[in-house]
Amino acid sequence: MAKARFGIGDIMNIKSRAEAAVRIKEYTEIYLDPRDVKPSENNFYSQENIEELADSFLAVGQQQPAVLGRVNGEFRIVSGHRRNLANILNIERGYEEYKRVRFLYRDMTEAMFELSLLIGNAYNRELTSWEKTEQVGRLKKALIRAKEEDGLQIPGKLRDVIAELLNESSTNIARMENINNHATSEIKGEFAKGNMGISAAYEAAKLPAEDQKAIAEEVAAGSNVRAKEIAEMVAEKRAGDDYETPHPESITSLCYSCQRYKECNVKTGTCKKCDQYINKAEAEKTEEQRYNEEQDRIDRETKRRLQEQEDQKRMDKLPGDEAKSTKIHEIKMAAMHYEDVINRRKCFTLRKNDRGYRVGDGLKMLEYVKGSFTGRVIEADIIYMMEDYTGLEEGFCILGFEVTDCGEGRCPNRTPGE
Repeated sequence: MAKARFGIGDIMNIKSRAEAAVRIKEYTEIYLDPRDVKPSENNFYSQENIEELADSFLAVGQQQPAVLGRVNGEFRIVSGHRRNLANILNIERGYEEYKRVRFLYRDMTEAMFELSLLIGNAYNRELTSWEKTEQVGRLKKALIRAKEEDGLQIPGKLRDVIAELLNESSTNIARMENINNHATSEIKGEFAKGNMGISAAYEAAKLPAEDQKAIAEEVAAGSNVRAKEIAEMVAEKRAGDDYETPHPESITSLCYSCQRYKECNVKTGTCKKCDQYINKAEAEKTEEQRYNEEQDRIDRETKRRLQEQEDQKRMDKLPGDEAKSTKIHEIKMAAMHYEDVINRRKCFTLRKNDRGYRVGDGLKMLEYVKGSFTGRVIEADIIYMMEDYTGLEEGFCILGFEVTDCGEGRCPNRTPGE
């Protein structure tokens, strides 16, 4: 089965459907045994009050079907984990009719399924601060995965897209990202238990690991450590109350680029190495700068991977096999495009892909005027092909070509005498 491609518009549709909580037209109705449906391994949302929900199904029936994604032939739950558990409980209670339950499903890629799970569950329950923070981290990874594996085009900054999808401000998303990136496992553990608020976790994430561990131990012991108190600790650390005498080494001074230059009592013009050196430019970067650098890194890595995939495809094609499969396609061309083509102003064409076009095939472009062939022909090679792309109508493709023969003793791609 071919991979289902999707764009950012599909993700926004997931959001709008989840908020509206209405039946989804492009989903298919199916009846399955709830025990044959696989719960998502990545579902981290609370699974409480299953028995009460099962009782309500017996009393008034199930009002909303669970939504599934069919990934590689396997039915997985997108939203409705509690509903499915309630139906299984009723089967175990002896209610045979619950062995066949109504679901809605749609074919999905792995990345699309993860996005559907995260966004679909964002609006059907009240999330804790920890669940929201965990959701931000996983949604970011899922979007990056969709970009790398499925070619998802993400307009603008990733943080702004996440903020729009989750109805949060970019500032709140930045705070949650800081917790995900810098909080220790001990702080995250207390945050997940509800022993710490999001502000306290955010401030704690700014501290060194040993300080975070000490705070987590206090919280676990029952102390009410407030965000304001942690923020004061952060301020004290930055003020340098625990000042230590630096020990510089050798020549070529680092002092002028050090964040501690003004407060240092051993600064010199011949410092090459120092155990108290802090790169000022790096230390004073804003969250926005760090975020942009991370996005640039992701873009570079994605570009590298795509290039590796293209290189591998070219290596997999044997010259003999390619020669055997090359075809010449005759296509009609309007007279208005003739001069543009031979002068290389037009080097692409939109075609319905009903002839099995491939890169390396040849084109014979026959000039027509008012339905009649003029006798003029341009020959070209297909050097690029785009299909299955967001915005391109299904069944159509864009062919990029290079002219090889204009049929009039002239060709813009050849020098005289070739």
